[in-house]
Amino acid sequence: MQKKSKKNITAAVIDIGSNDLHLHIAQARLDGEQEGVDYLESLHYPLSLGRDTFHAGKMRFDKIDKACDVIKNFLLETKNYGVRQIRTVANTAAREAANIDYILDQIKVKTGVTVEVMDETDEKRHMYKLLSHYADESVKQSALMVYIGAGNVGVILLEGGKIPRKWNIPVGSLRMDELFGQLQEYTREFHKLLEEYLIGFTQQIKAGIPEEIAHFIVCGQEIDSVAKLAGVESYAPLFTLPREYLLDLCEKIKRKTPERIASEYGLPIDKADSLLPAACIVQNLLALTQAQVLTASRLLPCDAVLFEMLHPKRFAALEKRLVKSTELSVRLLAERYSVDIAHGLQVRGQALAIFDKLKKLHGLGSRDKQLLAAAAMLHETGEYVNNRGHYIHSYNIVRASDIVGLSAGEVELVALICRYHSLLAPGEHDPTYAELGREEKVRVSKLVALLKLADALDRSYRQKFSQIEAKLSEGELTITVHTQSNASLEQWAFAEKGQFFSEVFGLKAQLKVKKL
Repeated sequence: MQKKSKKNITAAVIDIGSNDLHLHIAQARLDGEQEGVDYLESLHYPLSLGRDTFHAGKMRFDKIDKACDVIKNFLLETKNYGVRQIRTVANTAAREAANIDYILDQIKVKTGVTVEVMDETDEKRHMYKLLSHYADESVKQSALMVYIGAGNVGVILLEGGKIPRKWNIPVGSLRMDELFGQLQEYTREFHKLLEEYLIGFTQQIKAGIPEEIAHFIVCGQEIDSVAKLAGVESYAPLFTLPREYLLDLCEKIKRKTPERIASEYGLPIDKADSLLPAACIVQNLLALTQAQVLTASRLLPCDAVLFEMLHPKRFAALEKRLVKSTELSVRLLAERYSVDIAHGLQVRGQALAIFDKLKKLHGLGSRDKQLLAAAAMLHETGEYVNNRGHYIHSYNIVRASDIVGLSAGEVELVALICRYHSLLAPGEHDPTYAELGREEKVRVSKLVALLKLADALDRSYRQKFSQIEAKLSEGELTITVHTQSNASLEQWAFAEKGQFFSEVFGLKAQLKVKKL
């Protein structure tokens, strides 16, 4: 057992996965100028929690009892290393279980551990940041990045080091095995069924990417099995495999049962079960690229969490890069629906200026600012469908879209802010708003109030104001603008939309126009 250096920061992650429970104990490392991780201990215990979730919709309590015993043993191991920083995370199997609240309570009661259930988008965001840290800049200029989870697949397009598009596909390796696994006993053409099921998703992605993508990056639990079959002994963060090797592997296993795959390749049966679906997923997505070599990684979201614990400043820097990709994704979505980009940029700039001026008043954070910026660019996407009731169409378009860097819940909030930017106001009469928790209702209402003011300032779509000044005095917010143009329309719109601002913040909003 390797002992840690006293000078190095040490941390541990317990991962409650769909197929296994993992414990990773590691310490921070710096190779030259690049941050890294030295693993001191990696343990795993096979436990198929995901099969219960995907098959019956719930986790079994007898398995959770076993999981609790494993977690307690893991905690004892962390004490041997003197680890104080410990996080316990869970992913798809827990996230989709109908009885997850009861499960988390039992784990807390029996082990004292609080489990963080990672949001689907947060899981993929962690993987993107980790892989982009280790990947060469040349690879990030043109690549398709694929994360194969147990219940879903995340696909990211990389162009020029940024992410313009992403897709979430509900066809993870274990989910596909649960959906179609029994059919494998009755047909030698099982692989064709998988390929036909996948083609609708891959065609959707194909329509949204350039014709020539130079690189392919893939990660997920099954990559460890692929690496072992390929004789890759290195546990480096990234390794490469020839394209032909993957295609040849698919050909060799596609007509074999999991039992035969396990026997011939020396794999545990649970690994063999999910290998064919994973290989089919990779084969179909690889076909969308020109990559002759795959860049692969054994790393999982729990490894990204561990990296975040050991190198928080570096992880924060990677988050800033992702914010730029969110802005690009929003811009491309606006362009796709023929939004007046000049108006969107003007409203966004004015909304963020008001947001910054009123920090002490609204108490919102940087994440809220990002949601406001997105809503400001997308609030008129509904015009693409119909000008009449366009705000309703904007809501429907945005909530059905994938926005890089935002979770499904955050996209829903952006859609709601777009919905209420015009005639409507948030209220219990609207079921979509009524279903929100109290804090989320207040959050949405604050952002809507700010967007309404910003939108009113460009009611003519002529970008009359190059800068705005905001001043808070007792009982009043005064926004002063300078212009050479007639601003009567903006003054009228500001008075109308300022009423909701007064309802939310208890302040009168006043617009002062000064002639240049």
